[in-house]
Amino acid sequence: MKKLYIAINDLLVYGSAITRPTGIQRVASGLSSALADQHGAEVVTVSGASMRRASIPHAKKQTLFARIAEPALLLLAHTPRRFQEEFRKVARTLLSGLASRSGGEVISPQVGDWIAVLGAPWIAPGMAEAVLAIKRQEGVRVALLVHDLLPATSPQWFSDAQGESAKHDVEMLIEKADLLCAVSTEVVTELLERYGKEAFLLMPADPELQSSGSPSFASNNGDRIVLCVGTLHPRKNLLALVKIWEDWAQRSAAGVGDLSAVPLLYLVGRRHPQDGELFKALTDHPRAASRIRLIHDADDAKLASLYSACRFLVMPSLAEGWGLPIREALISGRPAIATDAVPAASGSKFVRVVPAGDDDQLARAIIEWWESDIPEQMNREIIKHFIPRRWPQVADELGVLLNAE
Repeated sequence: MKKLYIAINDLLVYGSAITRPTGIQRVASGLSSALADQHGAEVVTVSGASMRRASIPHAKKQTLFARIAEPALLLLAHTPRRFQEEFRKVARTLLSGLASRSGGEVISPQVGDWIAVLGAPWIAPGMAEAVLAIKRQEGVRVALLVHDLLPATSPQWFSDAQGESAKHDVEMLIEKADLLCAVSTEVVTELLERYGKEAFLLMPADPELQSSGSPSFASNNGDRIVLCVGTLHPRKNLLALVKIWEDWAQRSAAGVGDLSAVPLLYLVGRRHPQDGELFKALTDHPRAASRIRLIHDADDAKLASLYSACRFLVMPSLAEGWGLPIREALISGRPAIATDAVPAASGSKFVRVVPAGDDDQLARAIIEWWESDIPEQMNREIIKHFIPRRWPQVADELGVLLNAE
């Protein structure tokens, strides 16, 4: 029987540097654990043309470096973008070197065994090359889960070193992979149209946020809020929300004389080297800024509390690979307004979809929902009918594909 190995260099880099998982990190970690538990897969680090046994980093066991690194990254966010990007590049290279040398005994795979890349190989420089070196030397087969092709399809937002590395590493693996899977039908289509490669749809499981059991968040006056979750990257189109809230605040001030009719909007996500325009917009629009809150340090407990406190999620993205916050919201019983650039929103009766980039339609949808009981009606329907997707199901689907090859 052929063996399945899962390369996790990127998860080790993530775990060393950040205390709260990214969307891709959640997917890679959840699927790796399920494959190990159900299908006997082994997780490994790769370096050169060799593999070593490893362990998936536990999300709640934060390294000392990660506890130091995240405050440092927040301070770094106040420096010029070019400096931030160079610092991150050096840090990825350093942490990748440490990750590739970690682990236990060296493993010798057999011809025909599988090695899977399920996360973000570009986060660990050298990981993609090592996987392909093992393929050439040992005769293993490579399975790749593609989360998105945004550095290739939307290069205007990915001109930095990390974006260039992502494009290079993913395209190199796409070319040589023996099995391709993608998280959405949109990415399946892009793989065929752009690279002539057929891929299987493997939708992620729905994330389960671990609550602490006690409230970790409450709005200033206990009111319900509107929530937006995601890294503060330009493609998330958060500038549109600032403009919508500014216009809303102007109308409210002219009508009732204050901003009481304008809900609090919580933007929850990590800083990004390209988020300068967002902060400039908040400075230029003080009325909107007075109704917008920024949270950069939300752990799972706080995030669960934020979803519980919101009436609905809004996701105005111009480009996404999947859109995990949509599913986080549904798990929490909350509906969402999202653009048609968010694959996770497609086909869901609990998500109102508007055209990406159409800020007028986005504004109308947000205001209509806020001024009606539509979110509460949908909340009741979600509780009754939404069936979460779990990692054991996803692992079984991938297992069938691997055994069929």
